[in-house]
Amino acid sequence: MRLSIPLLGTLLLATVLAGCTHVRSSQDVELSGEGNWLVLPMVNRTATPQAGLRAASIVESVLYRHGVNSVTRYPESDNEGVLFEGTSAANRKKMNQWVASQSAQYVVSGVVHEWRYKTGVDGEPAVGVMIEIRELPAGRIVYSGTGSRAGWARQSLSETGQKVIDKLLAPVVQ
Repeated sequence: MRLSIPLLGTLLLATVLAGCTHVRSSQDVELSGEGNWLVLPMVNRTATPQAGLRAASIVESVLYRHGVNSVTRYPESDNEGVLFEGTSAANRKKMNQWVASQSAQYVVSGVVHEWRYKTGVDGEPAVGVMIEIRELPAGRIVYSGTGSRAGWARQSLSETGQKVIDKLLAPVVQ
């Protein structure tokens, strides 16, 4: 079988784009890594249990790697981590009270839209997240970004999630 040059180019482009991370953010900002940053559990809008907690753990690690000196993650207690959903009014109230009780410059929160292995022969990991950073004490949003990625068949879901979150946060922290 002989492939034409345009078809070969299209196949090559599709192969390259399949592993790309797609990111959209509200604006370019550079925030100081000094001071304390808070990380809240991310709202899980997927069918994957604990996807929001997994993503928040990755956010914490990525912030440290990019120079944030102090990161405090919302504490899990009374087995909340097992079925925690940050969407209920009671949980949002508890998180807001916790944020108000902390001495911090920024709070990171977000939503996980996709966190799964695609069905099919290869079962590629697929991740989609939205991250927002608020400046404290005012609570003004200083950054909002959305990213997604479909990984390769042999990639882990957490590795794919880390790539998306890293791509979102890397340009934000000075």
